[in-house]
Formats: sequence, C-alpha cells, structure tokens
Amino acid sequence: MRRLLLLAVFSLVPCQLAADTVGTRAEMDEPTLSREALEILTRATDFISTALAFTVIGDAGNEELQEDGQLLEFGTHVTLAIQRPSQANMQFNLRSGANATLILDSEAISVYSVKDNTYVYDATRQPGDINTSLNSLAAQFGVPRQMGFFLSEDLTASLSRAKSGYRVGESNIAGVLCDHLALRNDDLDVQVWIEIGSQPVPRRIVITHKELQGQPRVWVNFTEWDFSPELSERIFTHSPPQHAERVDFLADTLGEETE
Repeated sequence: MRRLLLLAVFSLVPCQLAADTVGTRAEMDEPTLSREALEILTRATDFISTALAFTVIGDAGNEELQEDGQLLEFGTHVTLAIQRPSQANMQFNLRSGANATLILDSEAISVYSVKDNTYVYDATRQPGDINTSLNSLAAQFGVPRQMGFFLSEDLTASLSRAKSGYRVGESNIAGVLCDHLALRNDDLDVQVWIEIGSQPVPRRIVITHKELQGQPRVWVNFTEWDFSPELSERIFTHSPPQHAERVDFLADTLGEETE
C-alpha cells in the first residue's frame, strides 16, 4: 500500500511525448517537415539544451477513457529545476492531492511522497547525466519525457527523420506571442506553441493519441521559465526523516540501489 502512494502519482502524470512523434500534414500530397517548422523547433531545443540552469513551472493533464465511454481529465502541477549536467528537482502535485518529488543529485535518483503524515521514498544509483537519467525513468513511468522532449540534446537529430510538420501561424498563449506548430504521424497529432523572441521556449504542447479509443489528449502548459535562477544545493539533496519508510519502487528497473 505504501508503494501505491508513489505509483499513483507517476501512473497518472500524462503519457510521454517521444522524440519521434512528428509526422504528416493530412492535406499534403507529399508530406514533409517544413524548413520553417524545423528551424523553430531547433532554435527552441538549442536554447534550452545550452542553458546551464533553469526553472520552469507548468500544469499538465491527460484524458482517460472510462468504461462508460466518457473521457475524464486528470492533471498535475509540475515544478522543475535543472542544474546541468546532472542535477534536477521535479515536483508533481496531482489534483487528487497525491504528490511526489523526484531528485537527481549527480549520484543517486530519489523519489518520495508525503501524505497524511506518511513519508515513503526510494533511491537508486543515477545512471548518468540528466538526459540519460530522465530517459531511464521514462522507460519505466513515462513521466519526465514529456518535458525531457525539449531537454534532449538528441532532439534536433531525431527531427531530421520526421515525416512532416508545419507552422500554423502566430498565437497568443497566456499573453505570450508564440509560433503555433502542427506535427503529425500515423499514431499522434502534436501541436506545439513556442515563444517568439529571444527566449524561444515551449509554452504549450498538446498530443492527441489517434490510435487509442476515444482519441484521448495529453497536454502541458509551461507558465513560468527562469534562466537565471538562484538554486540552492539543498533542493538537490534528499534527506528522509527518521520515520520515513523505504519502499521497493525504483531499483527493480533502474539497477542497484544506493547504499
């Protein structure tokens, strides 16, 4: 039951956006990824991947088809802090009241949840830098890759293998002027809104799973970006209290547990 506190958070965070989700524009006779769309996406990923430290706050949601055929939406509030090359702090607070914090401290991955005076956690060795660690976690939970898509240093290379995508036009997201991009493949329709100007960061991502019944959507809104944060080493350190209970959560998939 203790393990379920963590599992409930990670299983409900919206599904991953993989780096190969770009695809075809339906009305095109010969689908292509437009040069304009590729340049906008590349500018965004290059900008973020070269940032030594940043924080971002956002909200994410996903739809799940119920047995009665109705789509219900679930969501979470996310706070992310990155200190390259290998430190990160991710906090997930679900609408249901469940929560989890994920910490990379350069040597270990730790995850913990606190609810109703119950503190449960687990830890394992960190397999590498931020990108490597997030990919390892995404393989198990699908949690970080939705944001890791725009943190990945390999994204530009993966885009060169995309079928197609195009720029829809300018769009206003929460008062921020953005380039609205539409991307597609056989399984997914993806929309991305990237801020126009000197800070080309994603402001909104929407993914429609066309192959799933009901075509449920996954979305994330990035509301606050800060590329000059004052980050304390304390937020990248996990020190569970004496009453904390360790559960078997990470080690089975990610390797040896941290001593």
